[in-house]
Amino acid sequence: MESHAWAIALVLAAASLLCAGCTAPAESGASDDAARLEMLSLLGGMQGAVTGNLTAIDRAAAETAAGLGSTGLSGPQAEALLDGALAADPSVSTAIVVARNGTVTAARPAGTGLVGSNLGEQAVVREVFDRKAPVMSDLFPLAEGGYAATIEYPVFSPDETVIGMVSVAFLPDRLVGGHAEAAVKGTPYAVMVAQSDGRVLYDADPEEIGKETLNESLCADFPEVLETARSFSGNWSGHAAYSFYDTGFGGVVRKEAYWTSVGLHGTEWRLVVIRPLS
Repeated sequence: MESHAWAIALVLAAASLLCAGCTAPAESGASDDAARLEMLSLLGGMQGAVTGNLTAIDRAAAETAAGLGSTGLSGPQAEALLDGALAADPSVSTAIVVARNGTVTAARPAGTGLVGSNLGEQAVVREVFDRKAPVMSDLFPLAEGGYAATIEYPVFSPDETVIGMVSVAFLPDRLVGGHAEAAVKGTPYAVMVAQSDGRVLYDADPEEIGKETLNESLCADFPEVLETARSFSGNWSGHAAYSFYDTGFGGVVRKEAYWTSVGLHGTEWRLVVIRPLS
């Protein structure tokens, strides 16, 4: 961590995630042990499903990069490879090729307007070229609205020189949404997915996606929330019970959360299931 202030920001971001959640009471008669087993089972199923989707996109990006080393970075053959990457998952929105000088040489779908633009100053592009290794980016806003992330692979020439990279952009909320909605349908639970720093990737309320901070004074009276947020930021999986305001700040409610994670290339997502205890 670069500074104490940045560390506090991460804690508050995770707190923002954990302060949200469902507001309906748990089903009458359901034991705590049964509910917790159900939450853990739900998390395990989601973890496998989301990992499968991410792996499919990652594999497509890797195969596209390998193919571009032979076809070159532009032209019909390169575009055909990008079309294959687009088909990897319904959440994929664009696939582009970036030459070593930062110029976009091919893009799909057609008409993106990206060909010829220079992305060399983007941090994730520099990281791929510097590390000569694949990267999964953090969430970033799209000009047309919404949020995306990318999986990017370097392209090597036959003599193992890095000549460019392929970037496959996808929408995390779309990737996660179908699994999350199916998992909690008919239950009192809510699902949220966030980066390890607490920035929301998926929430049943689209307005929550992309949010990452919470006013520190809001949590001043809830030390459990800050303690939970620290654990959330630093641990692959975990459990917490805490009190916080109900939706609309109409009162204080008790909640319970379990989380686990998925990840690629050093980037981690937290999958969280929350239930109300009162």
